[in-house]
Amino acid sequence: MAQKKFSAEDIHTLMSNPYVMDANESRILYTPEFKKRFMDEYLAGKGPTQIFRDSGFDPRMLGGKRIERAAARWKIAYEKGRIS
Repeated sequence: MAQKKFSAEDIHTLMSNPYVMDANESRILYTPEFKKRFMDEYLAGKGPTQIFRDSGFDPRMLGGKRIERAAARWKIAYEKGRIS
C-alpha cells in the first residue's frame, strides 16, 4: 500500500512545528532534539502516539504506521548510541 501523501496545507502545518527540519509530500525530517525527547519520554513509559501528540503533531495527519516506523527506527538508533 502506498504511503499517505501530504498536501501543501499539511506540509505548511508540519513546517510550523519546531521539531520538523523539513517536510515534503512523502517524508518528514525530524530534529535531533525531537528524537532525543521522543526517546527520553518513551523510556519513561509514554506511548509513541502520545509523545507525538504532546509535541504538537496531529497523529491523524501522520498516521499510526508512520509513528510506529519512526519509533522503531529511533529505538534501534538509540540502542546503537546514535541518539543520546
